[in-house]
Amino acid sequence: MKQNKRQFAIMNMLQVERSCGIVDLAKRLDVSDETIRRDIKEMAKFGAVEKIHGGVMLPNTALEAPFLRRLETQRTIKQKIAELAASLIVDGETLLIDNGSTSCYVAKALSSRRDLTVVTNSTEVARDLCARNSNKVFMAGGEIRADDSATYGPTAVNFAKQFATERAILSIAAVSADQGFLDCDLGEAEFKRAILPQAASVIVVADHTKFNRPGVVKVCDFDAIDLLLTDQLPPQSIIDKIGRDRIMIA
Repeated sequence: MKQNKRQFAIMNMLQVERSCGIVDLAKRLDVSDETIRRDIKEMAKFGAVEKIHGGVMLPNTALEAPFLRRLETQRTIKQKIAELAASLIVDGETLLIDNGSTSCYVAKALSSRRDLTVVTNSTEVARDLCARNSNKVFMAGGEIRADDSATYGPTAVNFAKQFATERAILSIAAVSADQGFLDCDLGEAEFKRAILPQAASVIVVADHTKFNRPGVVKVCDFDAIDLLLTDQLPPQSIIDKIGRDRIMIA
């Protein structure tokens, strides 16, 4: 597909916002609604976007942006959620931490804690916590993915299963009232599922953009987690499933 400048602009907006309405796109690009509909129809024909009622979104296969971009998306909000998570952790705790972008900010927020024992598949988390305050960090082995320098696959999963910790801290790609907690990558979801039963308490860290967002791979149901840390209350449909007492707002 040969994209015109307007279609490139639409893709750039979708990379940041995940979905956009036709009327909003037409206004921002100073064209008619019909022009936007024609662009979307052409882009959808080649699988670049997915048409939804009144708008357009990235297809499921494109939902997760590259890791460095994910770190920058909603950065200030993720940092606030991370500070809230860190406030719940005391010196000497044992933690399982995954490689989600918000989890990486949690690791940075834990910089003042001492004597932590941390199990992770994230080189980012390991680097932030291993060389300070008498922490012990255990890094899961396995294949290292180029995008985020994290380990995945059977070796990483089996390694994590050897540990029993007080808490697990997980980022998540999507929170659905109907399906629970979801991810967009099979390897990430498998690692999360593996560490859930290893922790006495499970904390999910997710900003509001993850609510009722499409996901691909189910991680767990609402009853598998103990706390959801976020920046604003989820839709009532999600609150009804998880319970207001298990939600903390940064």
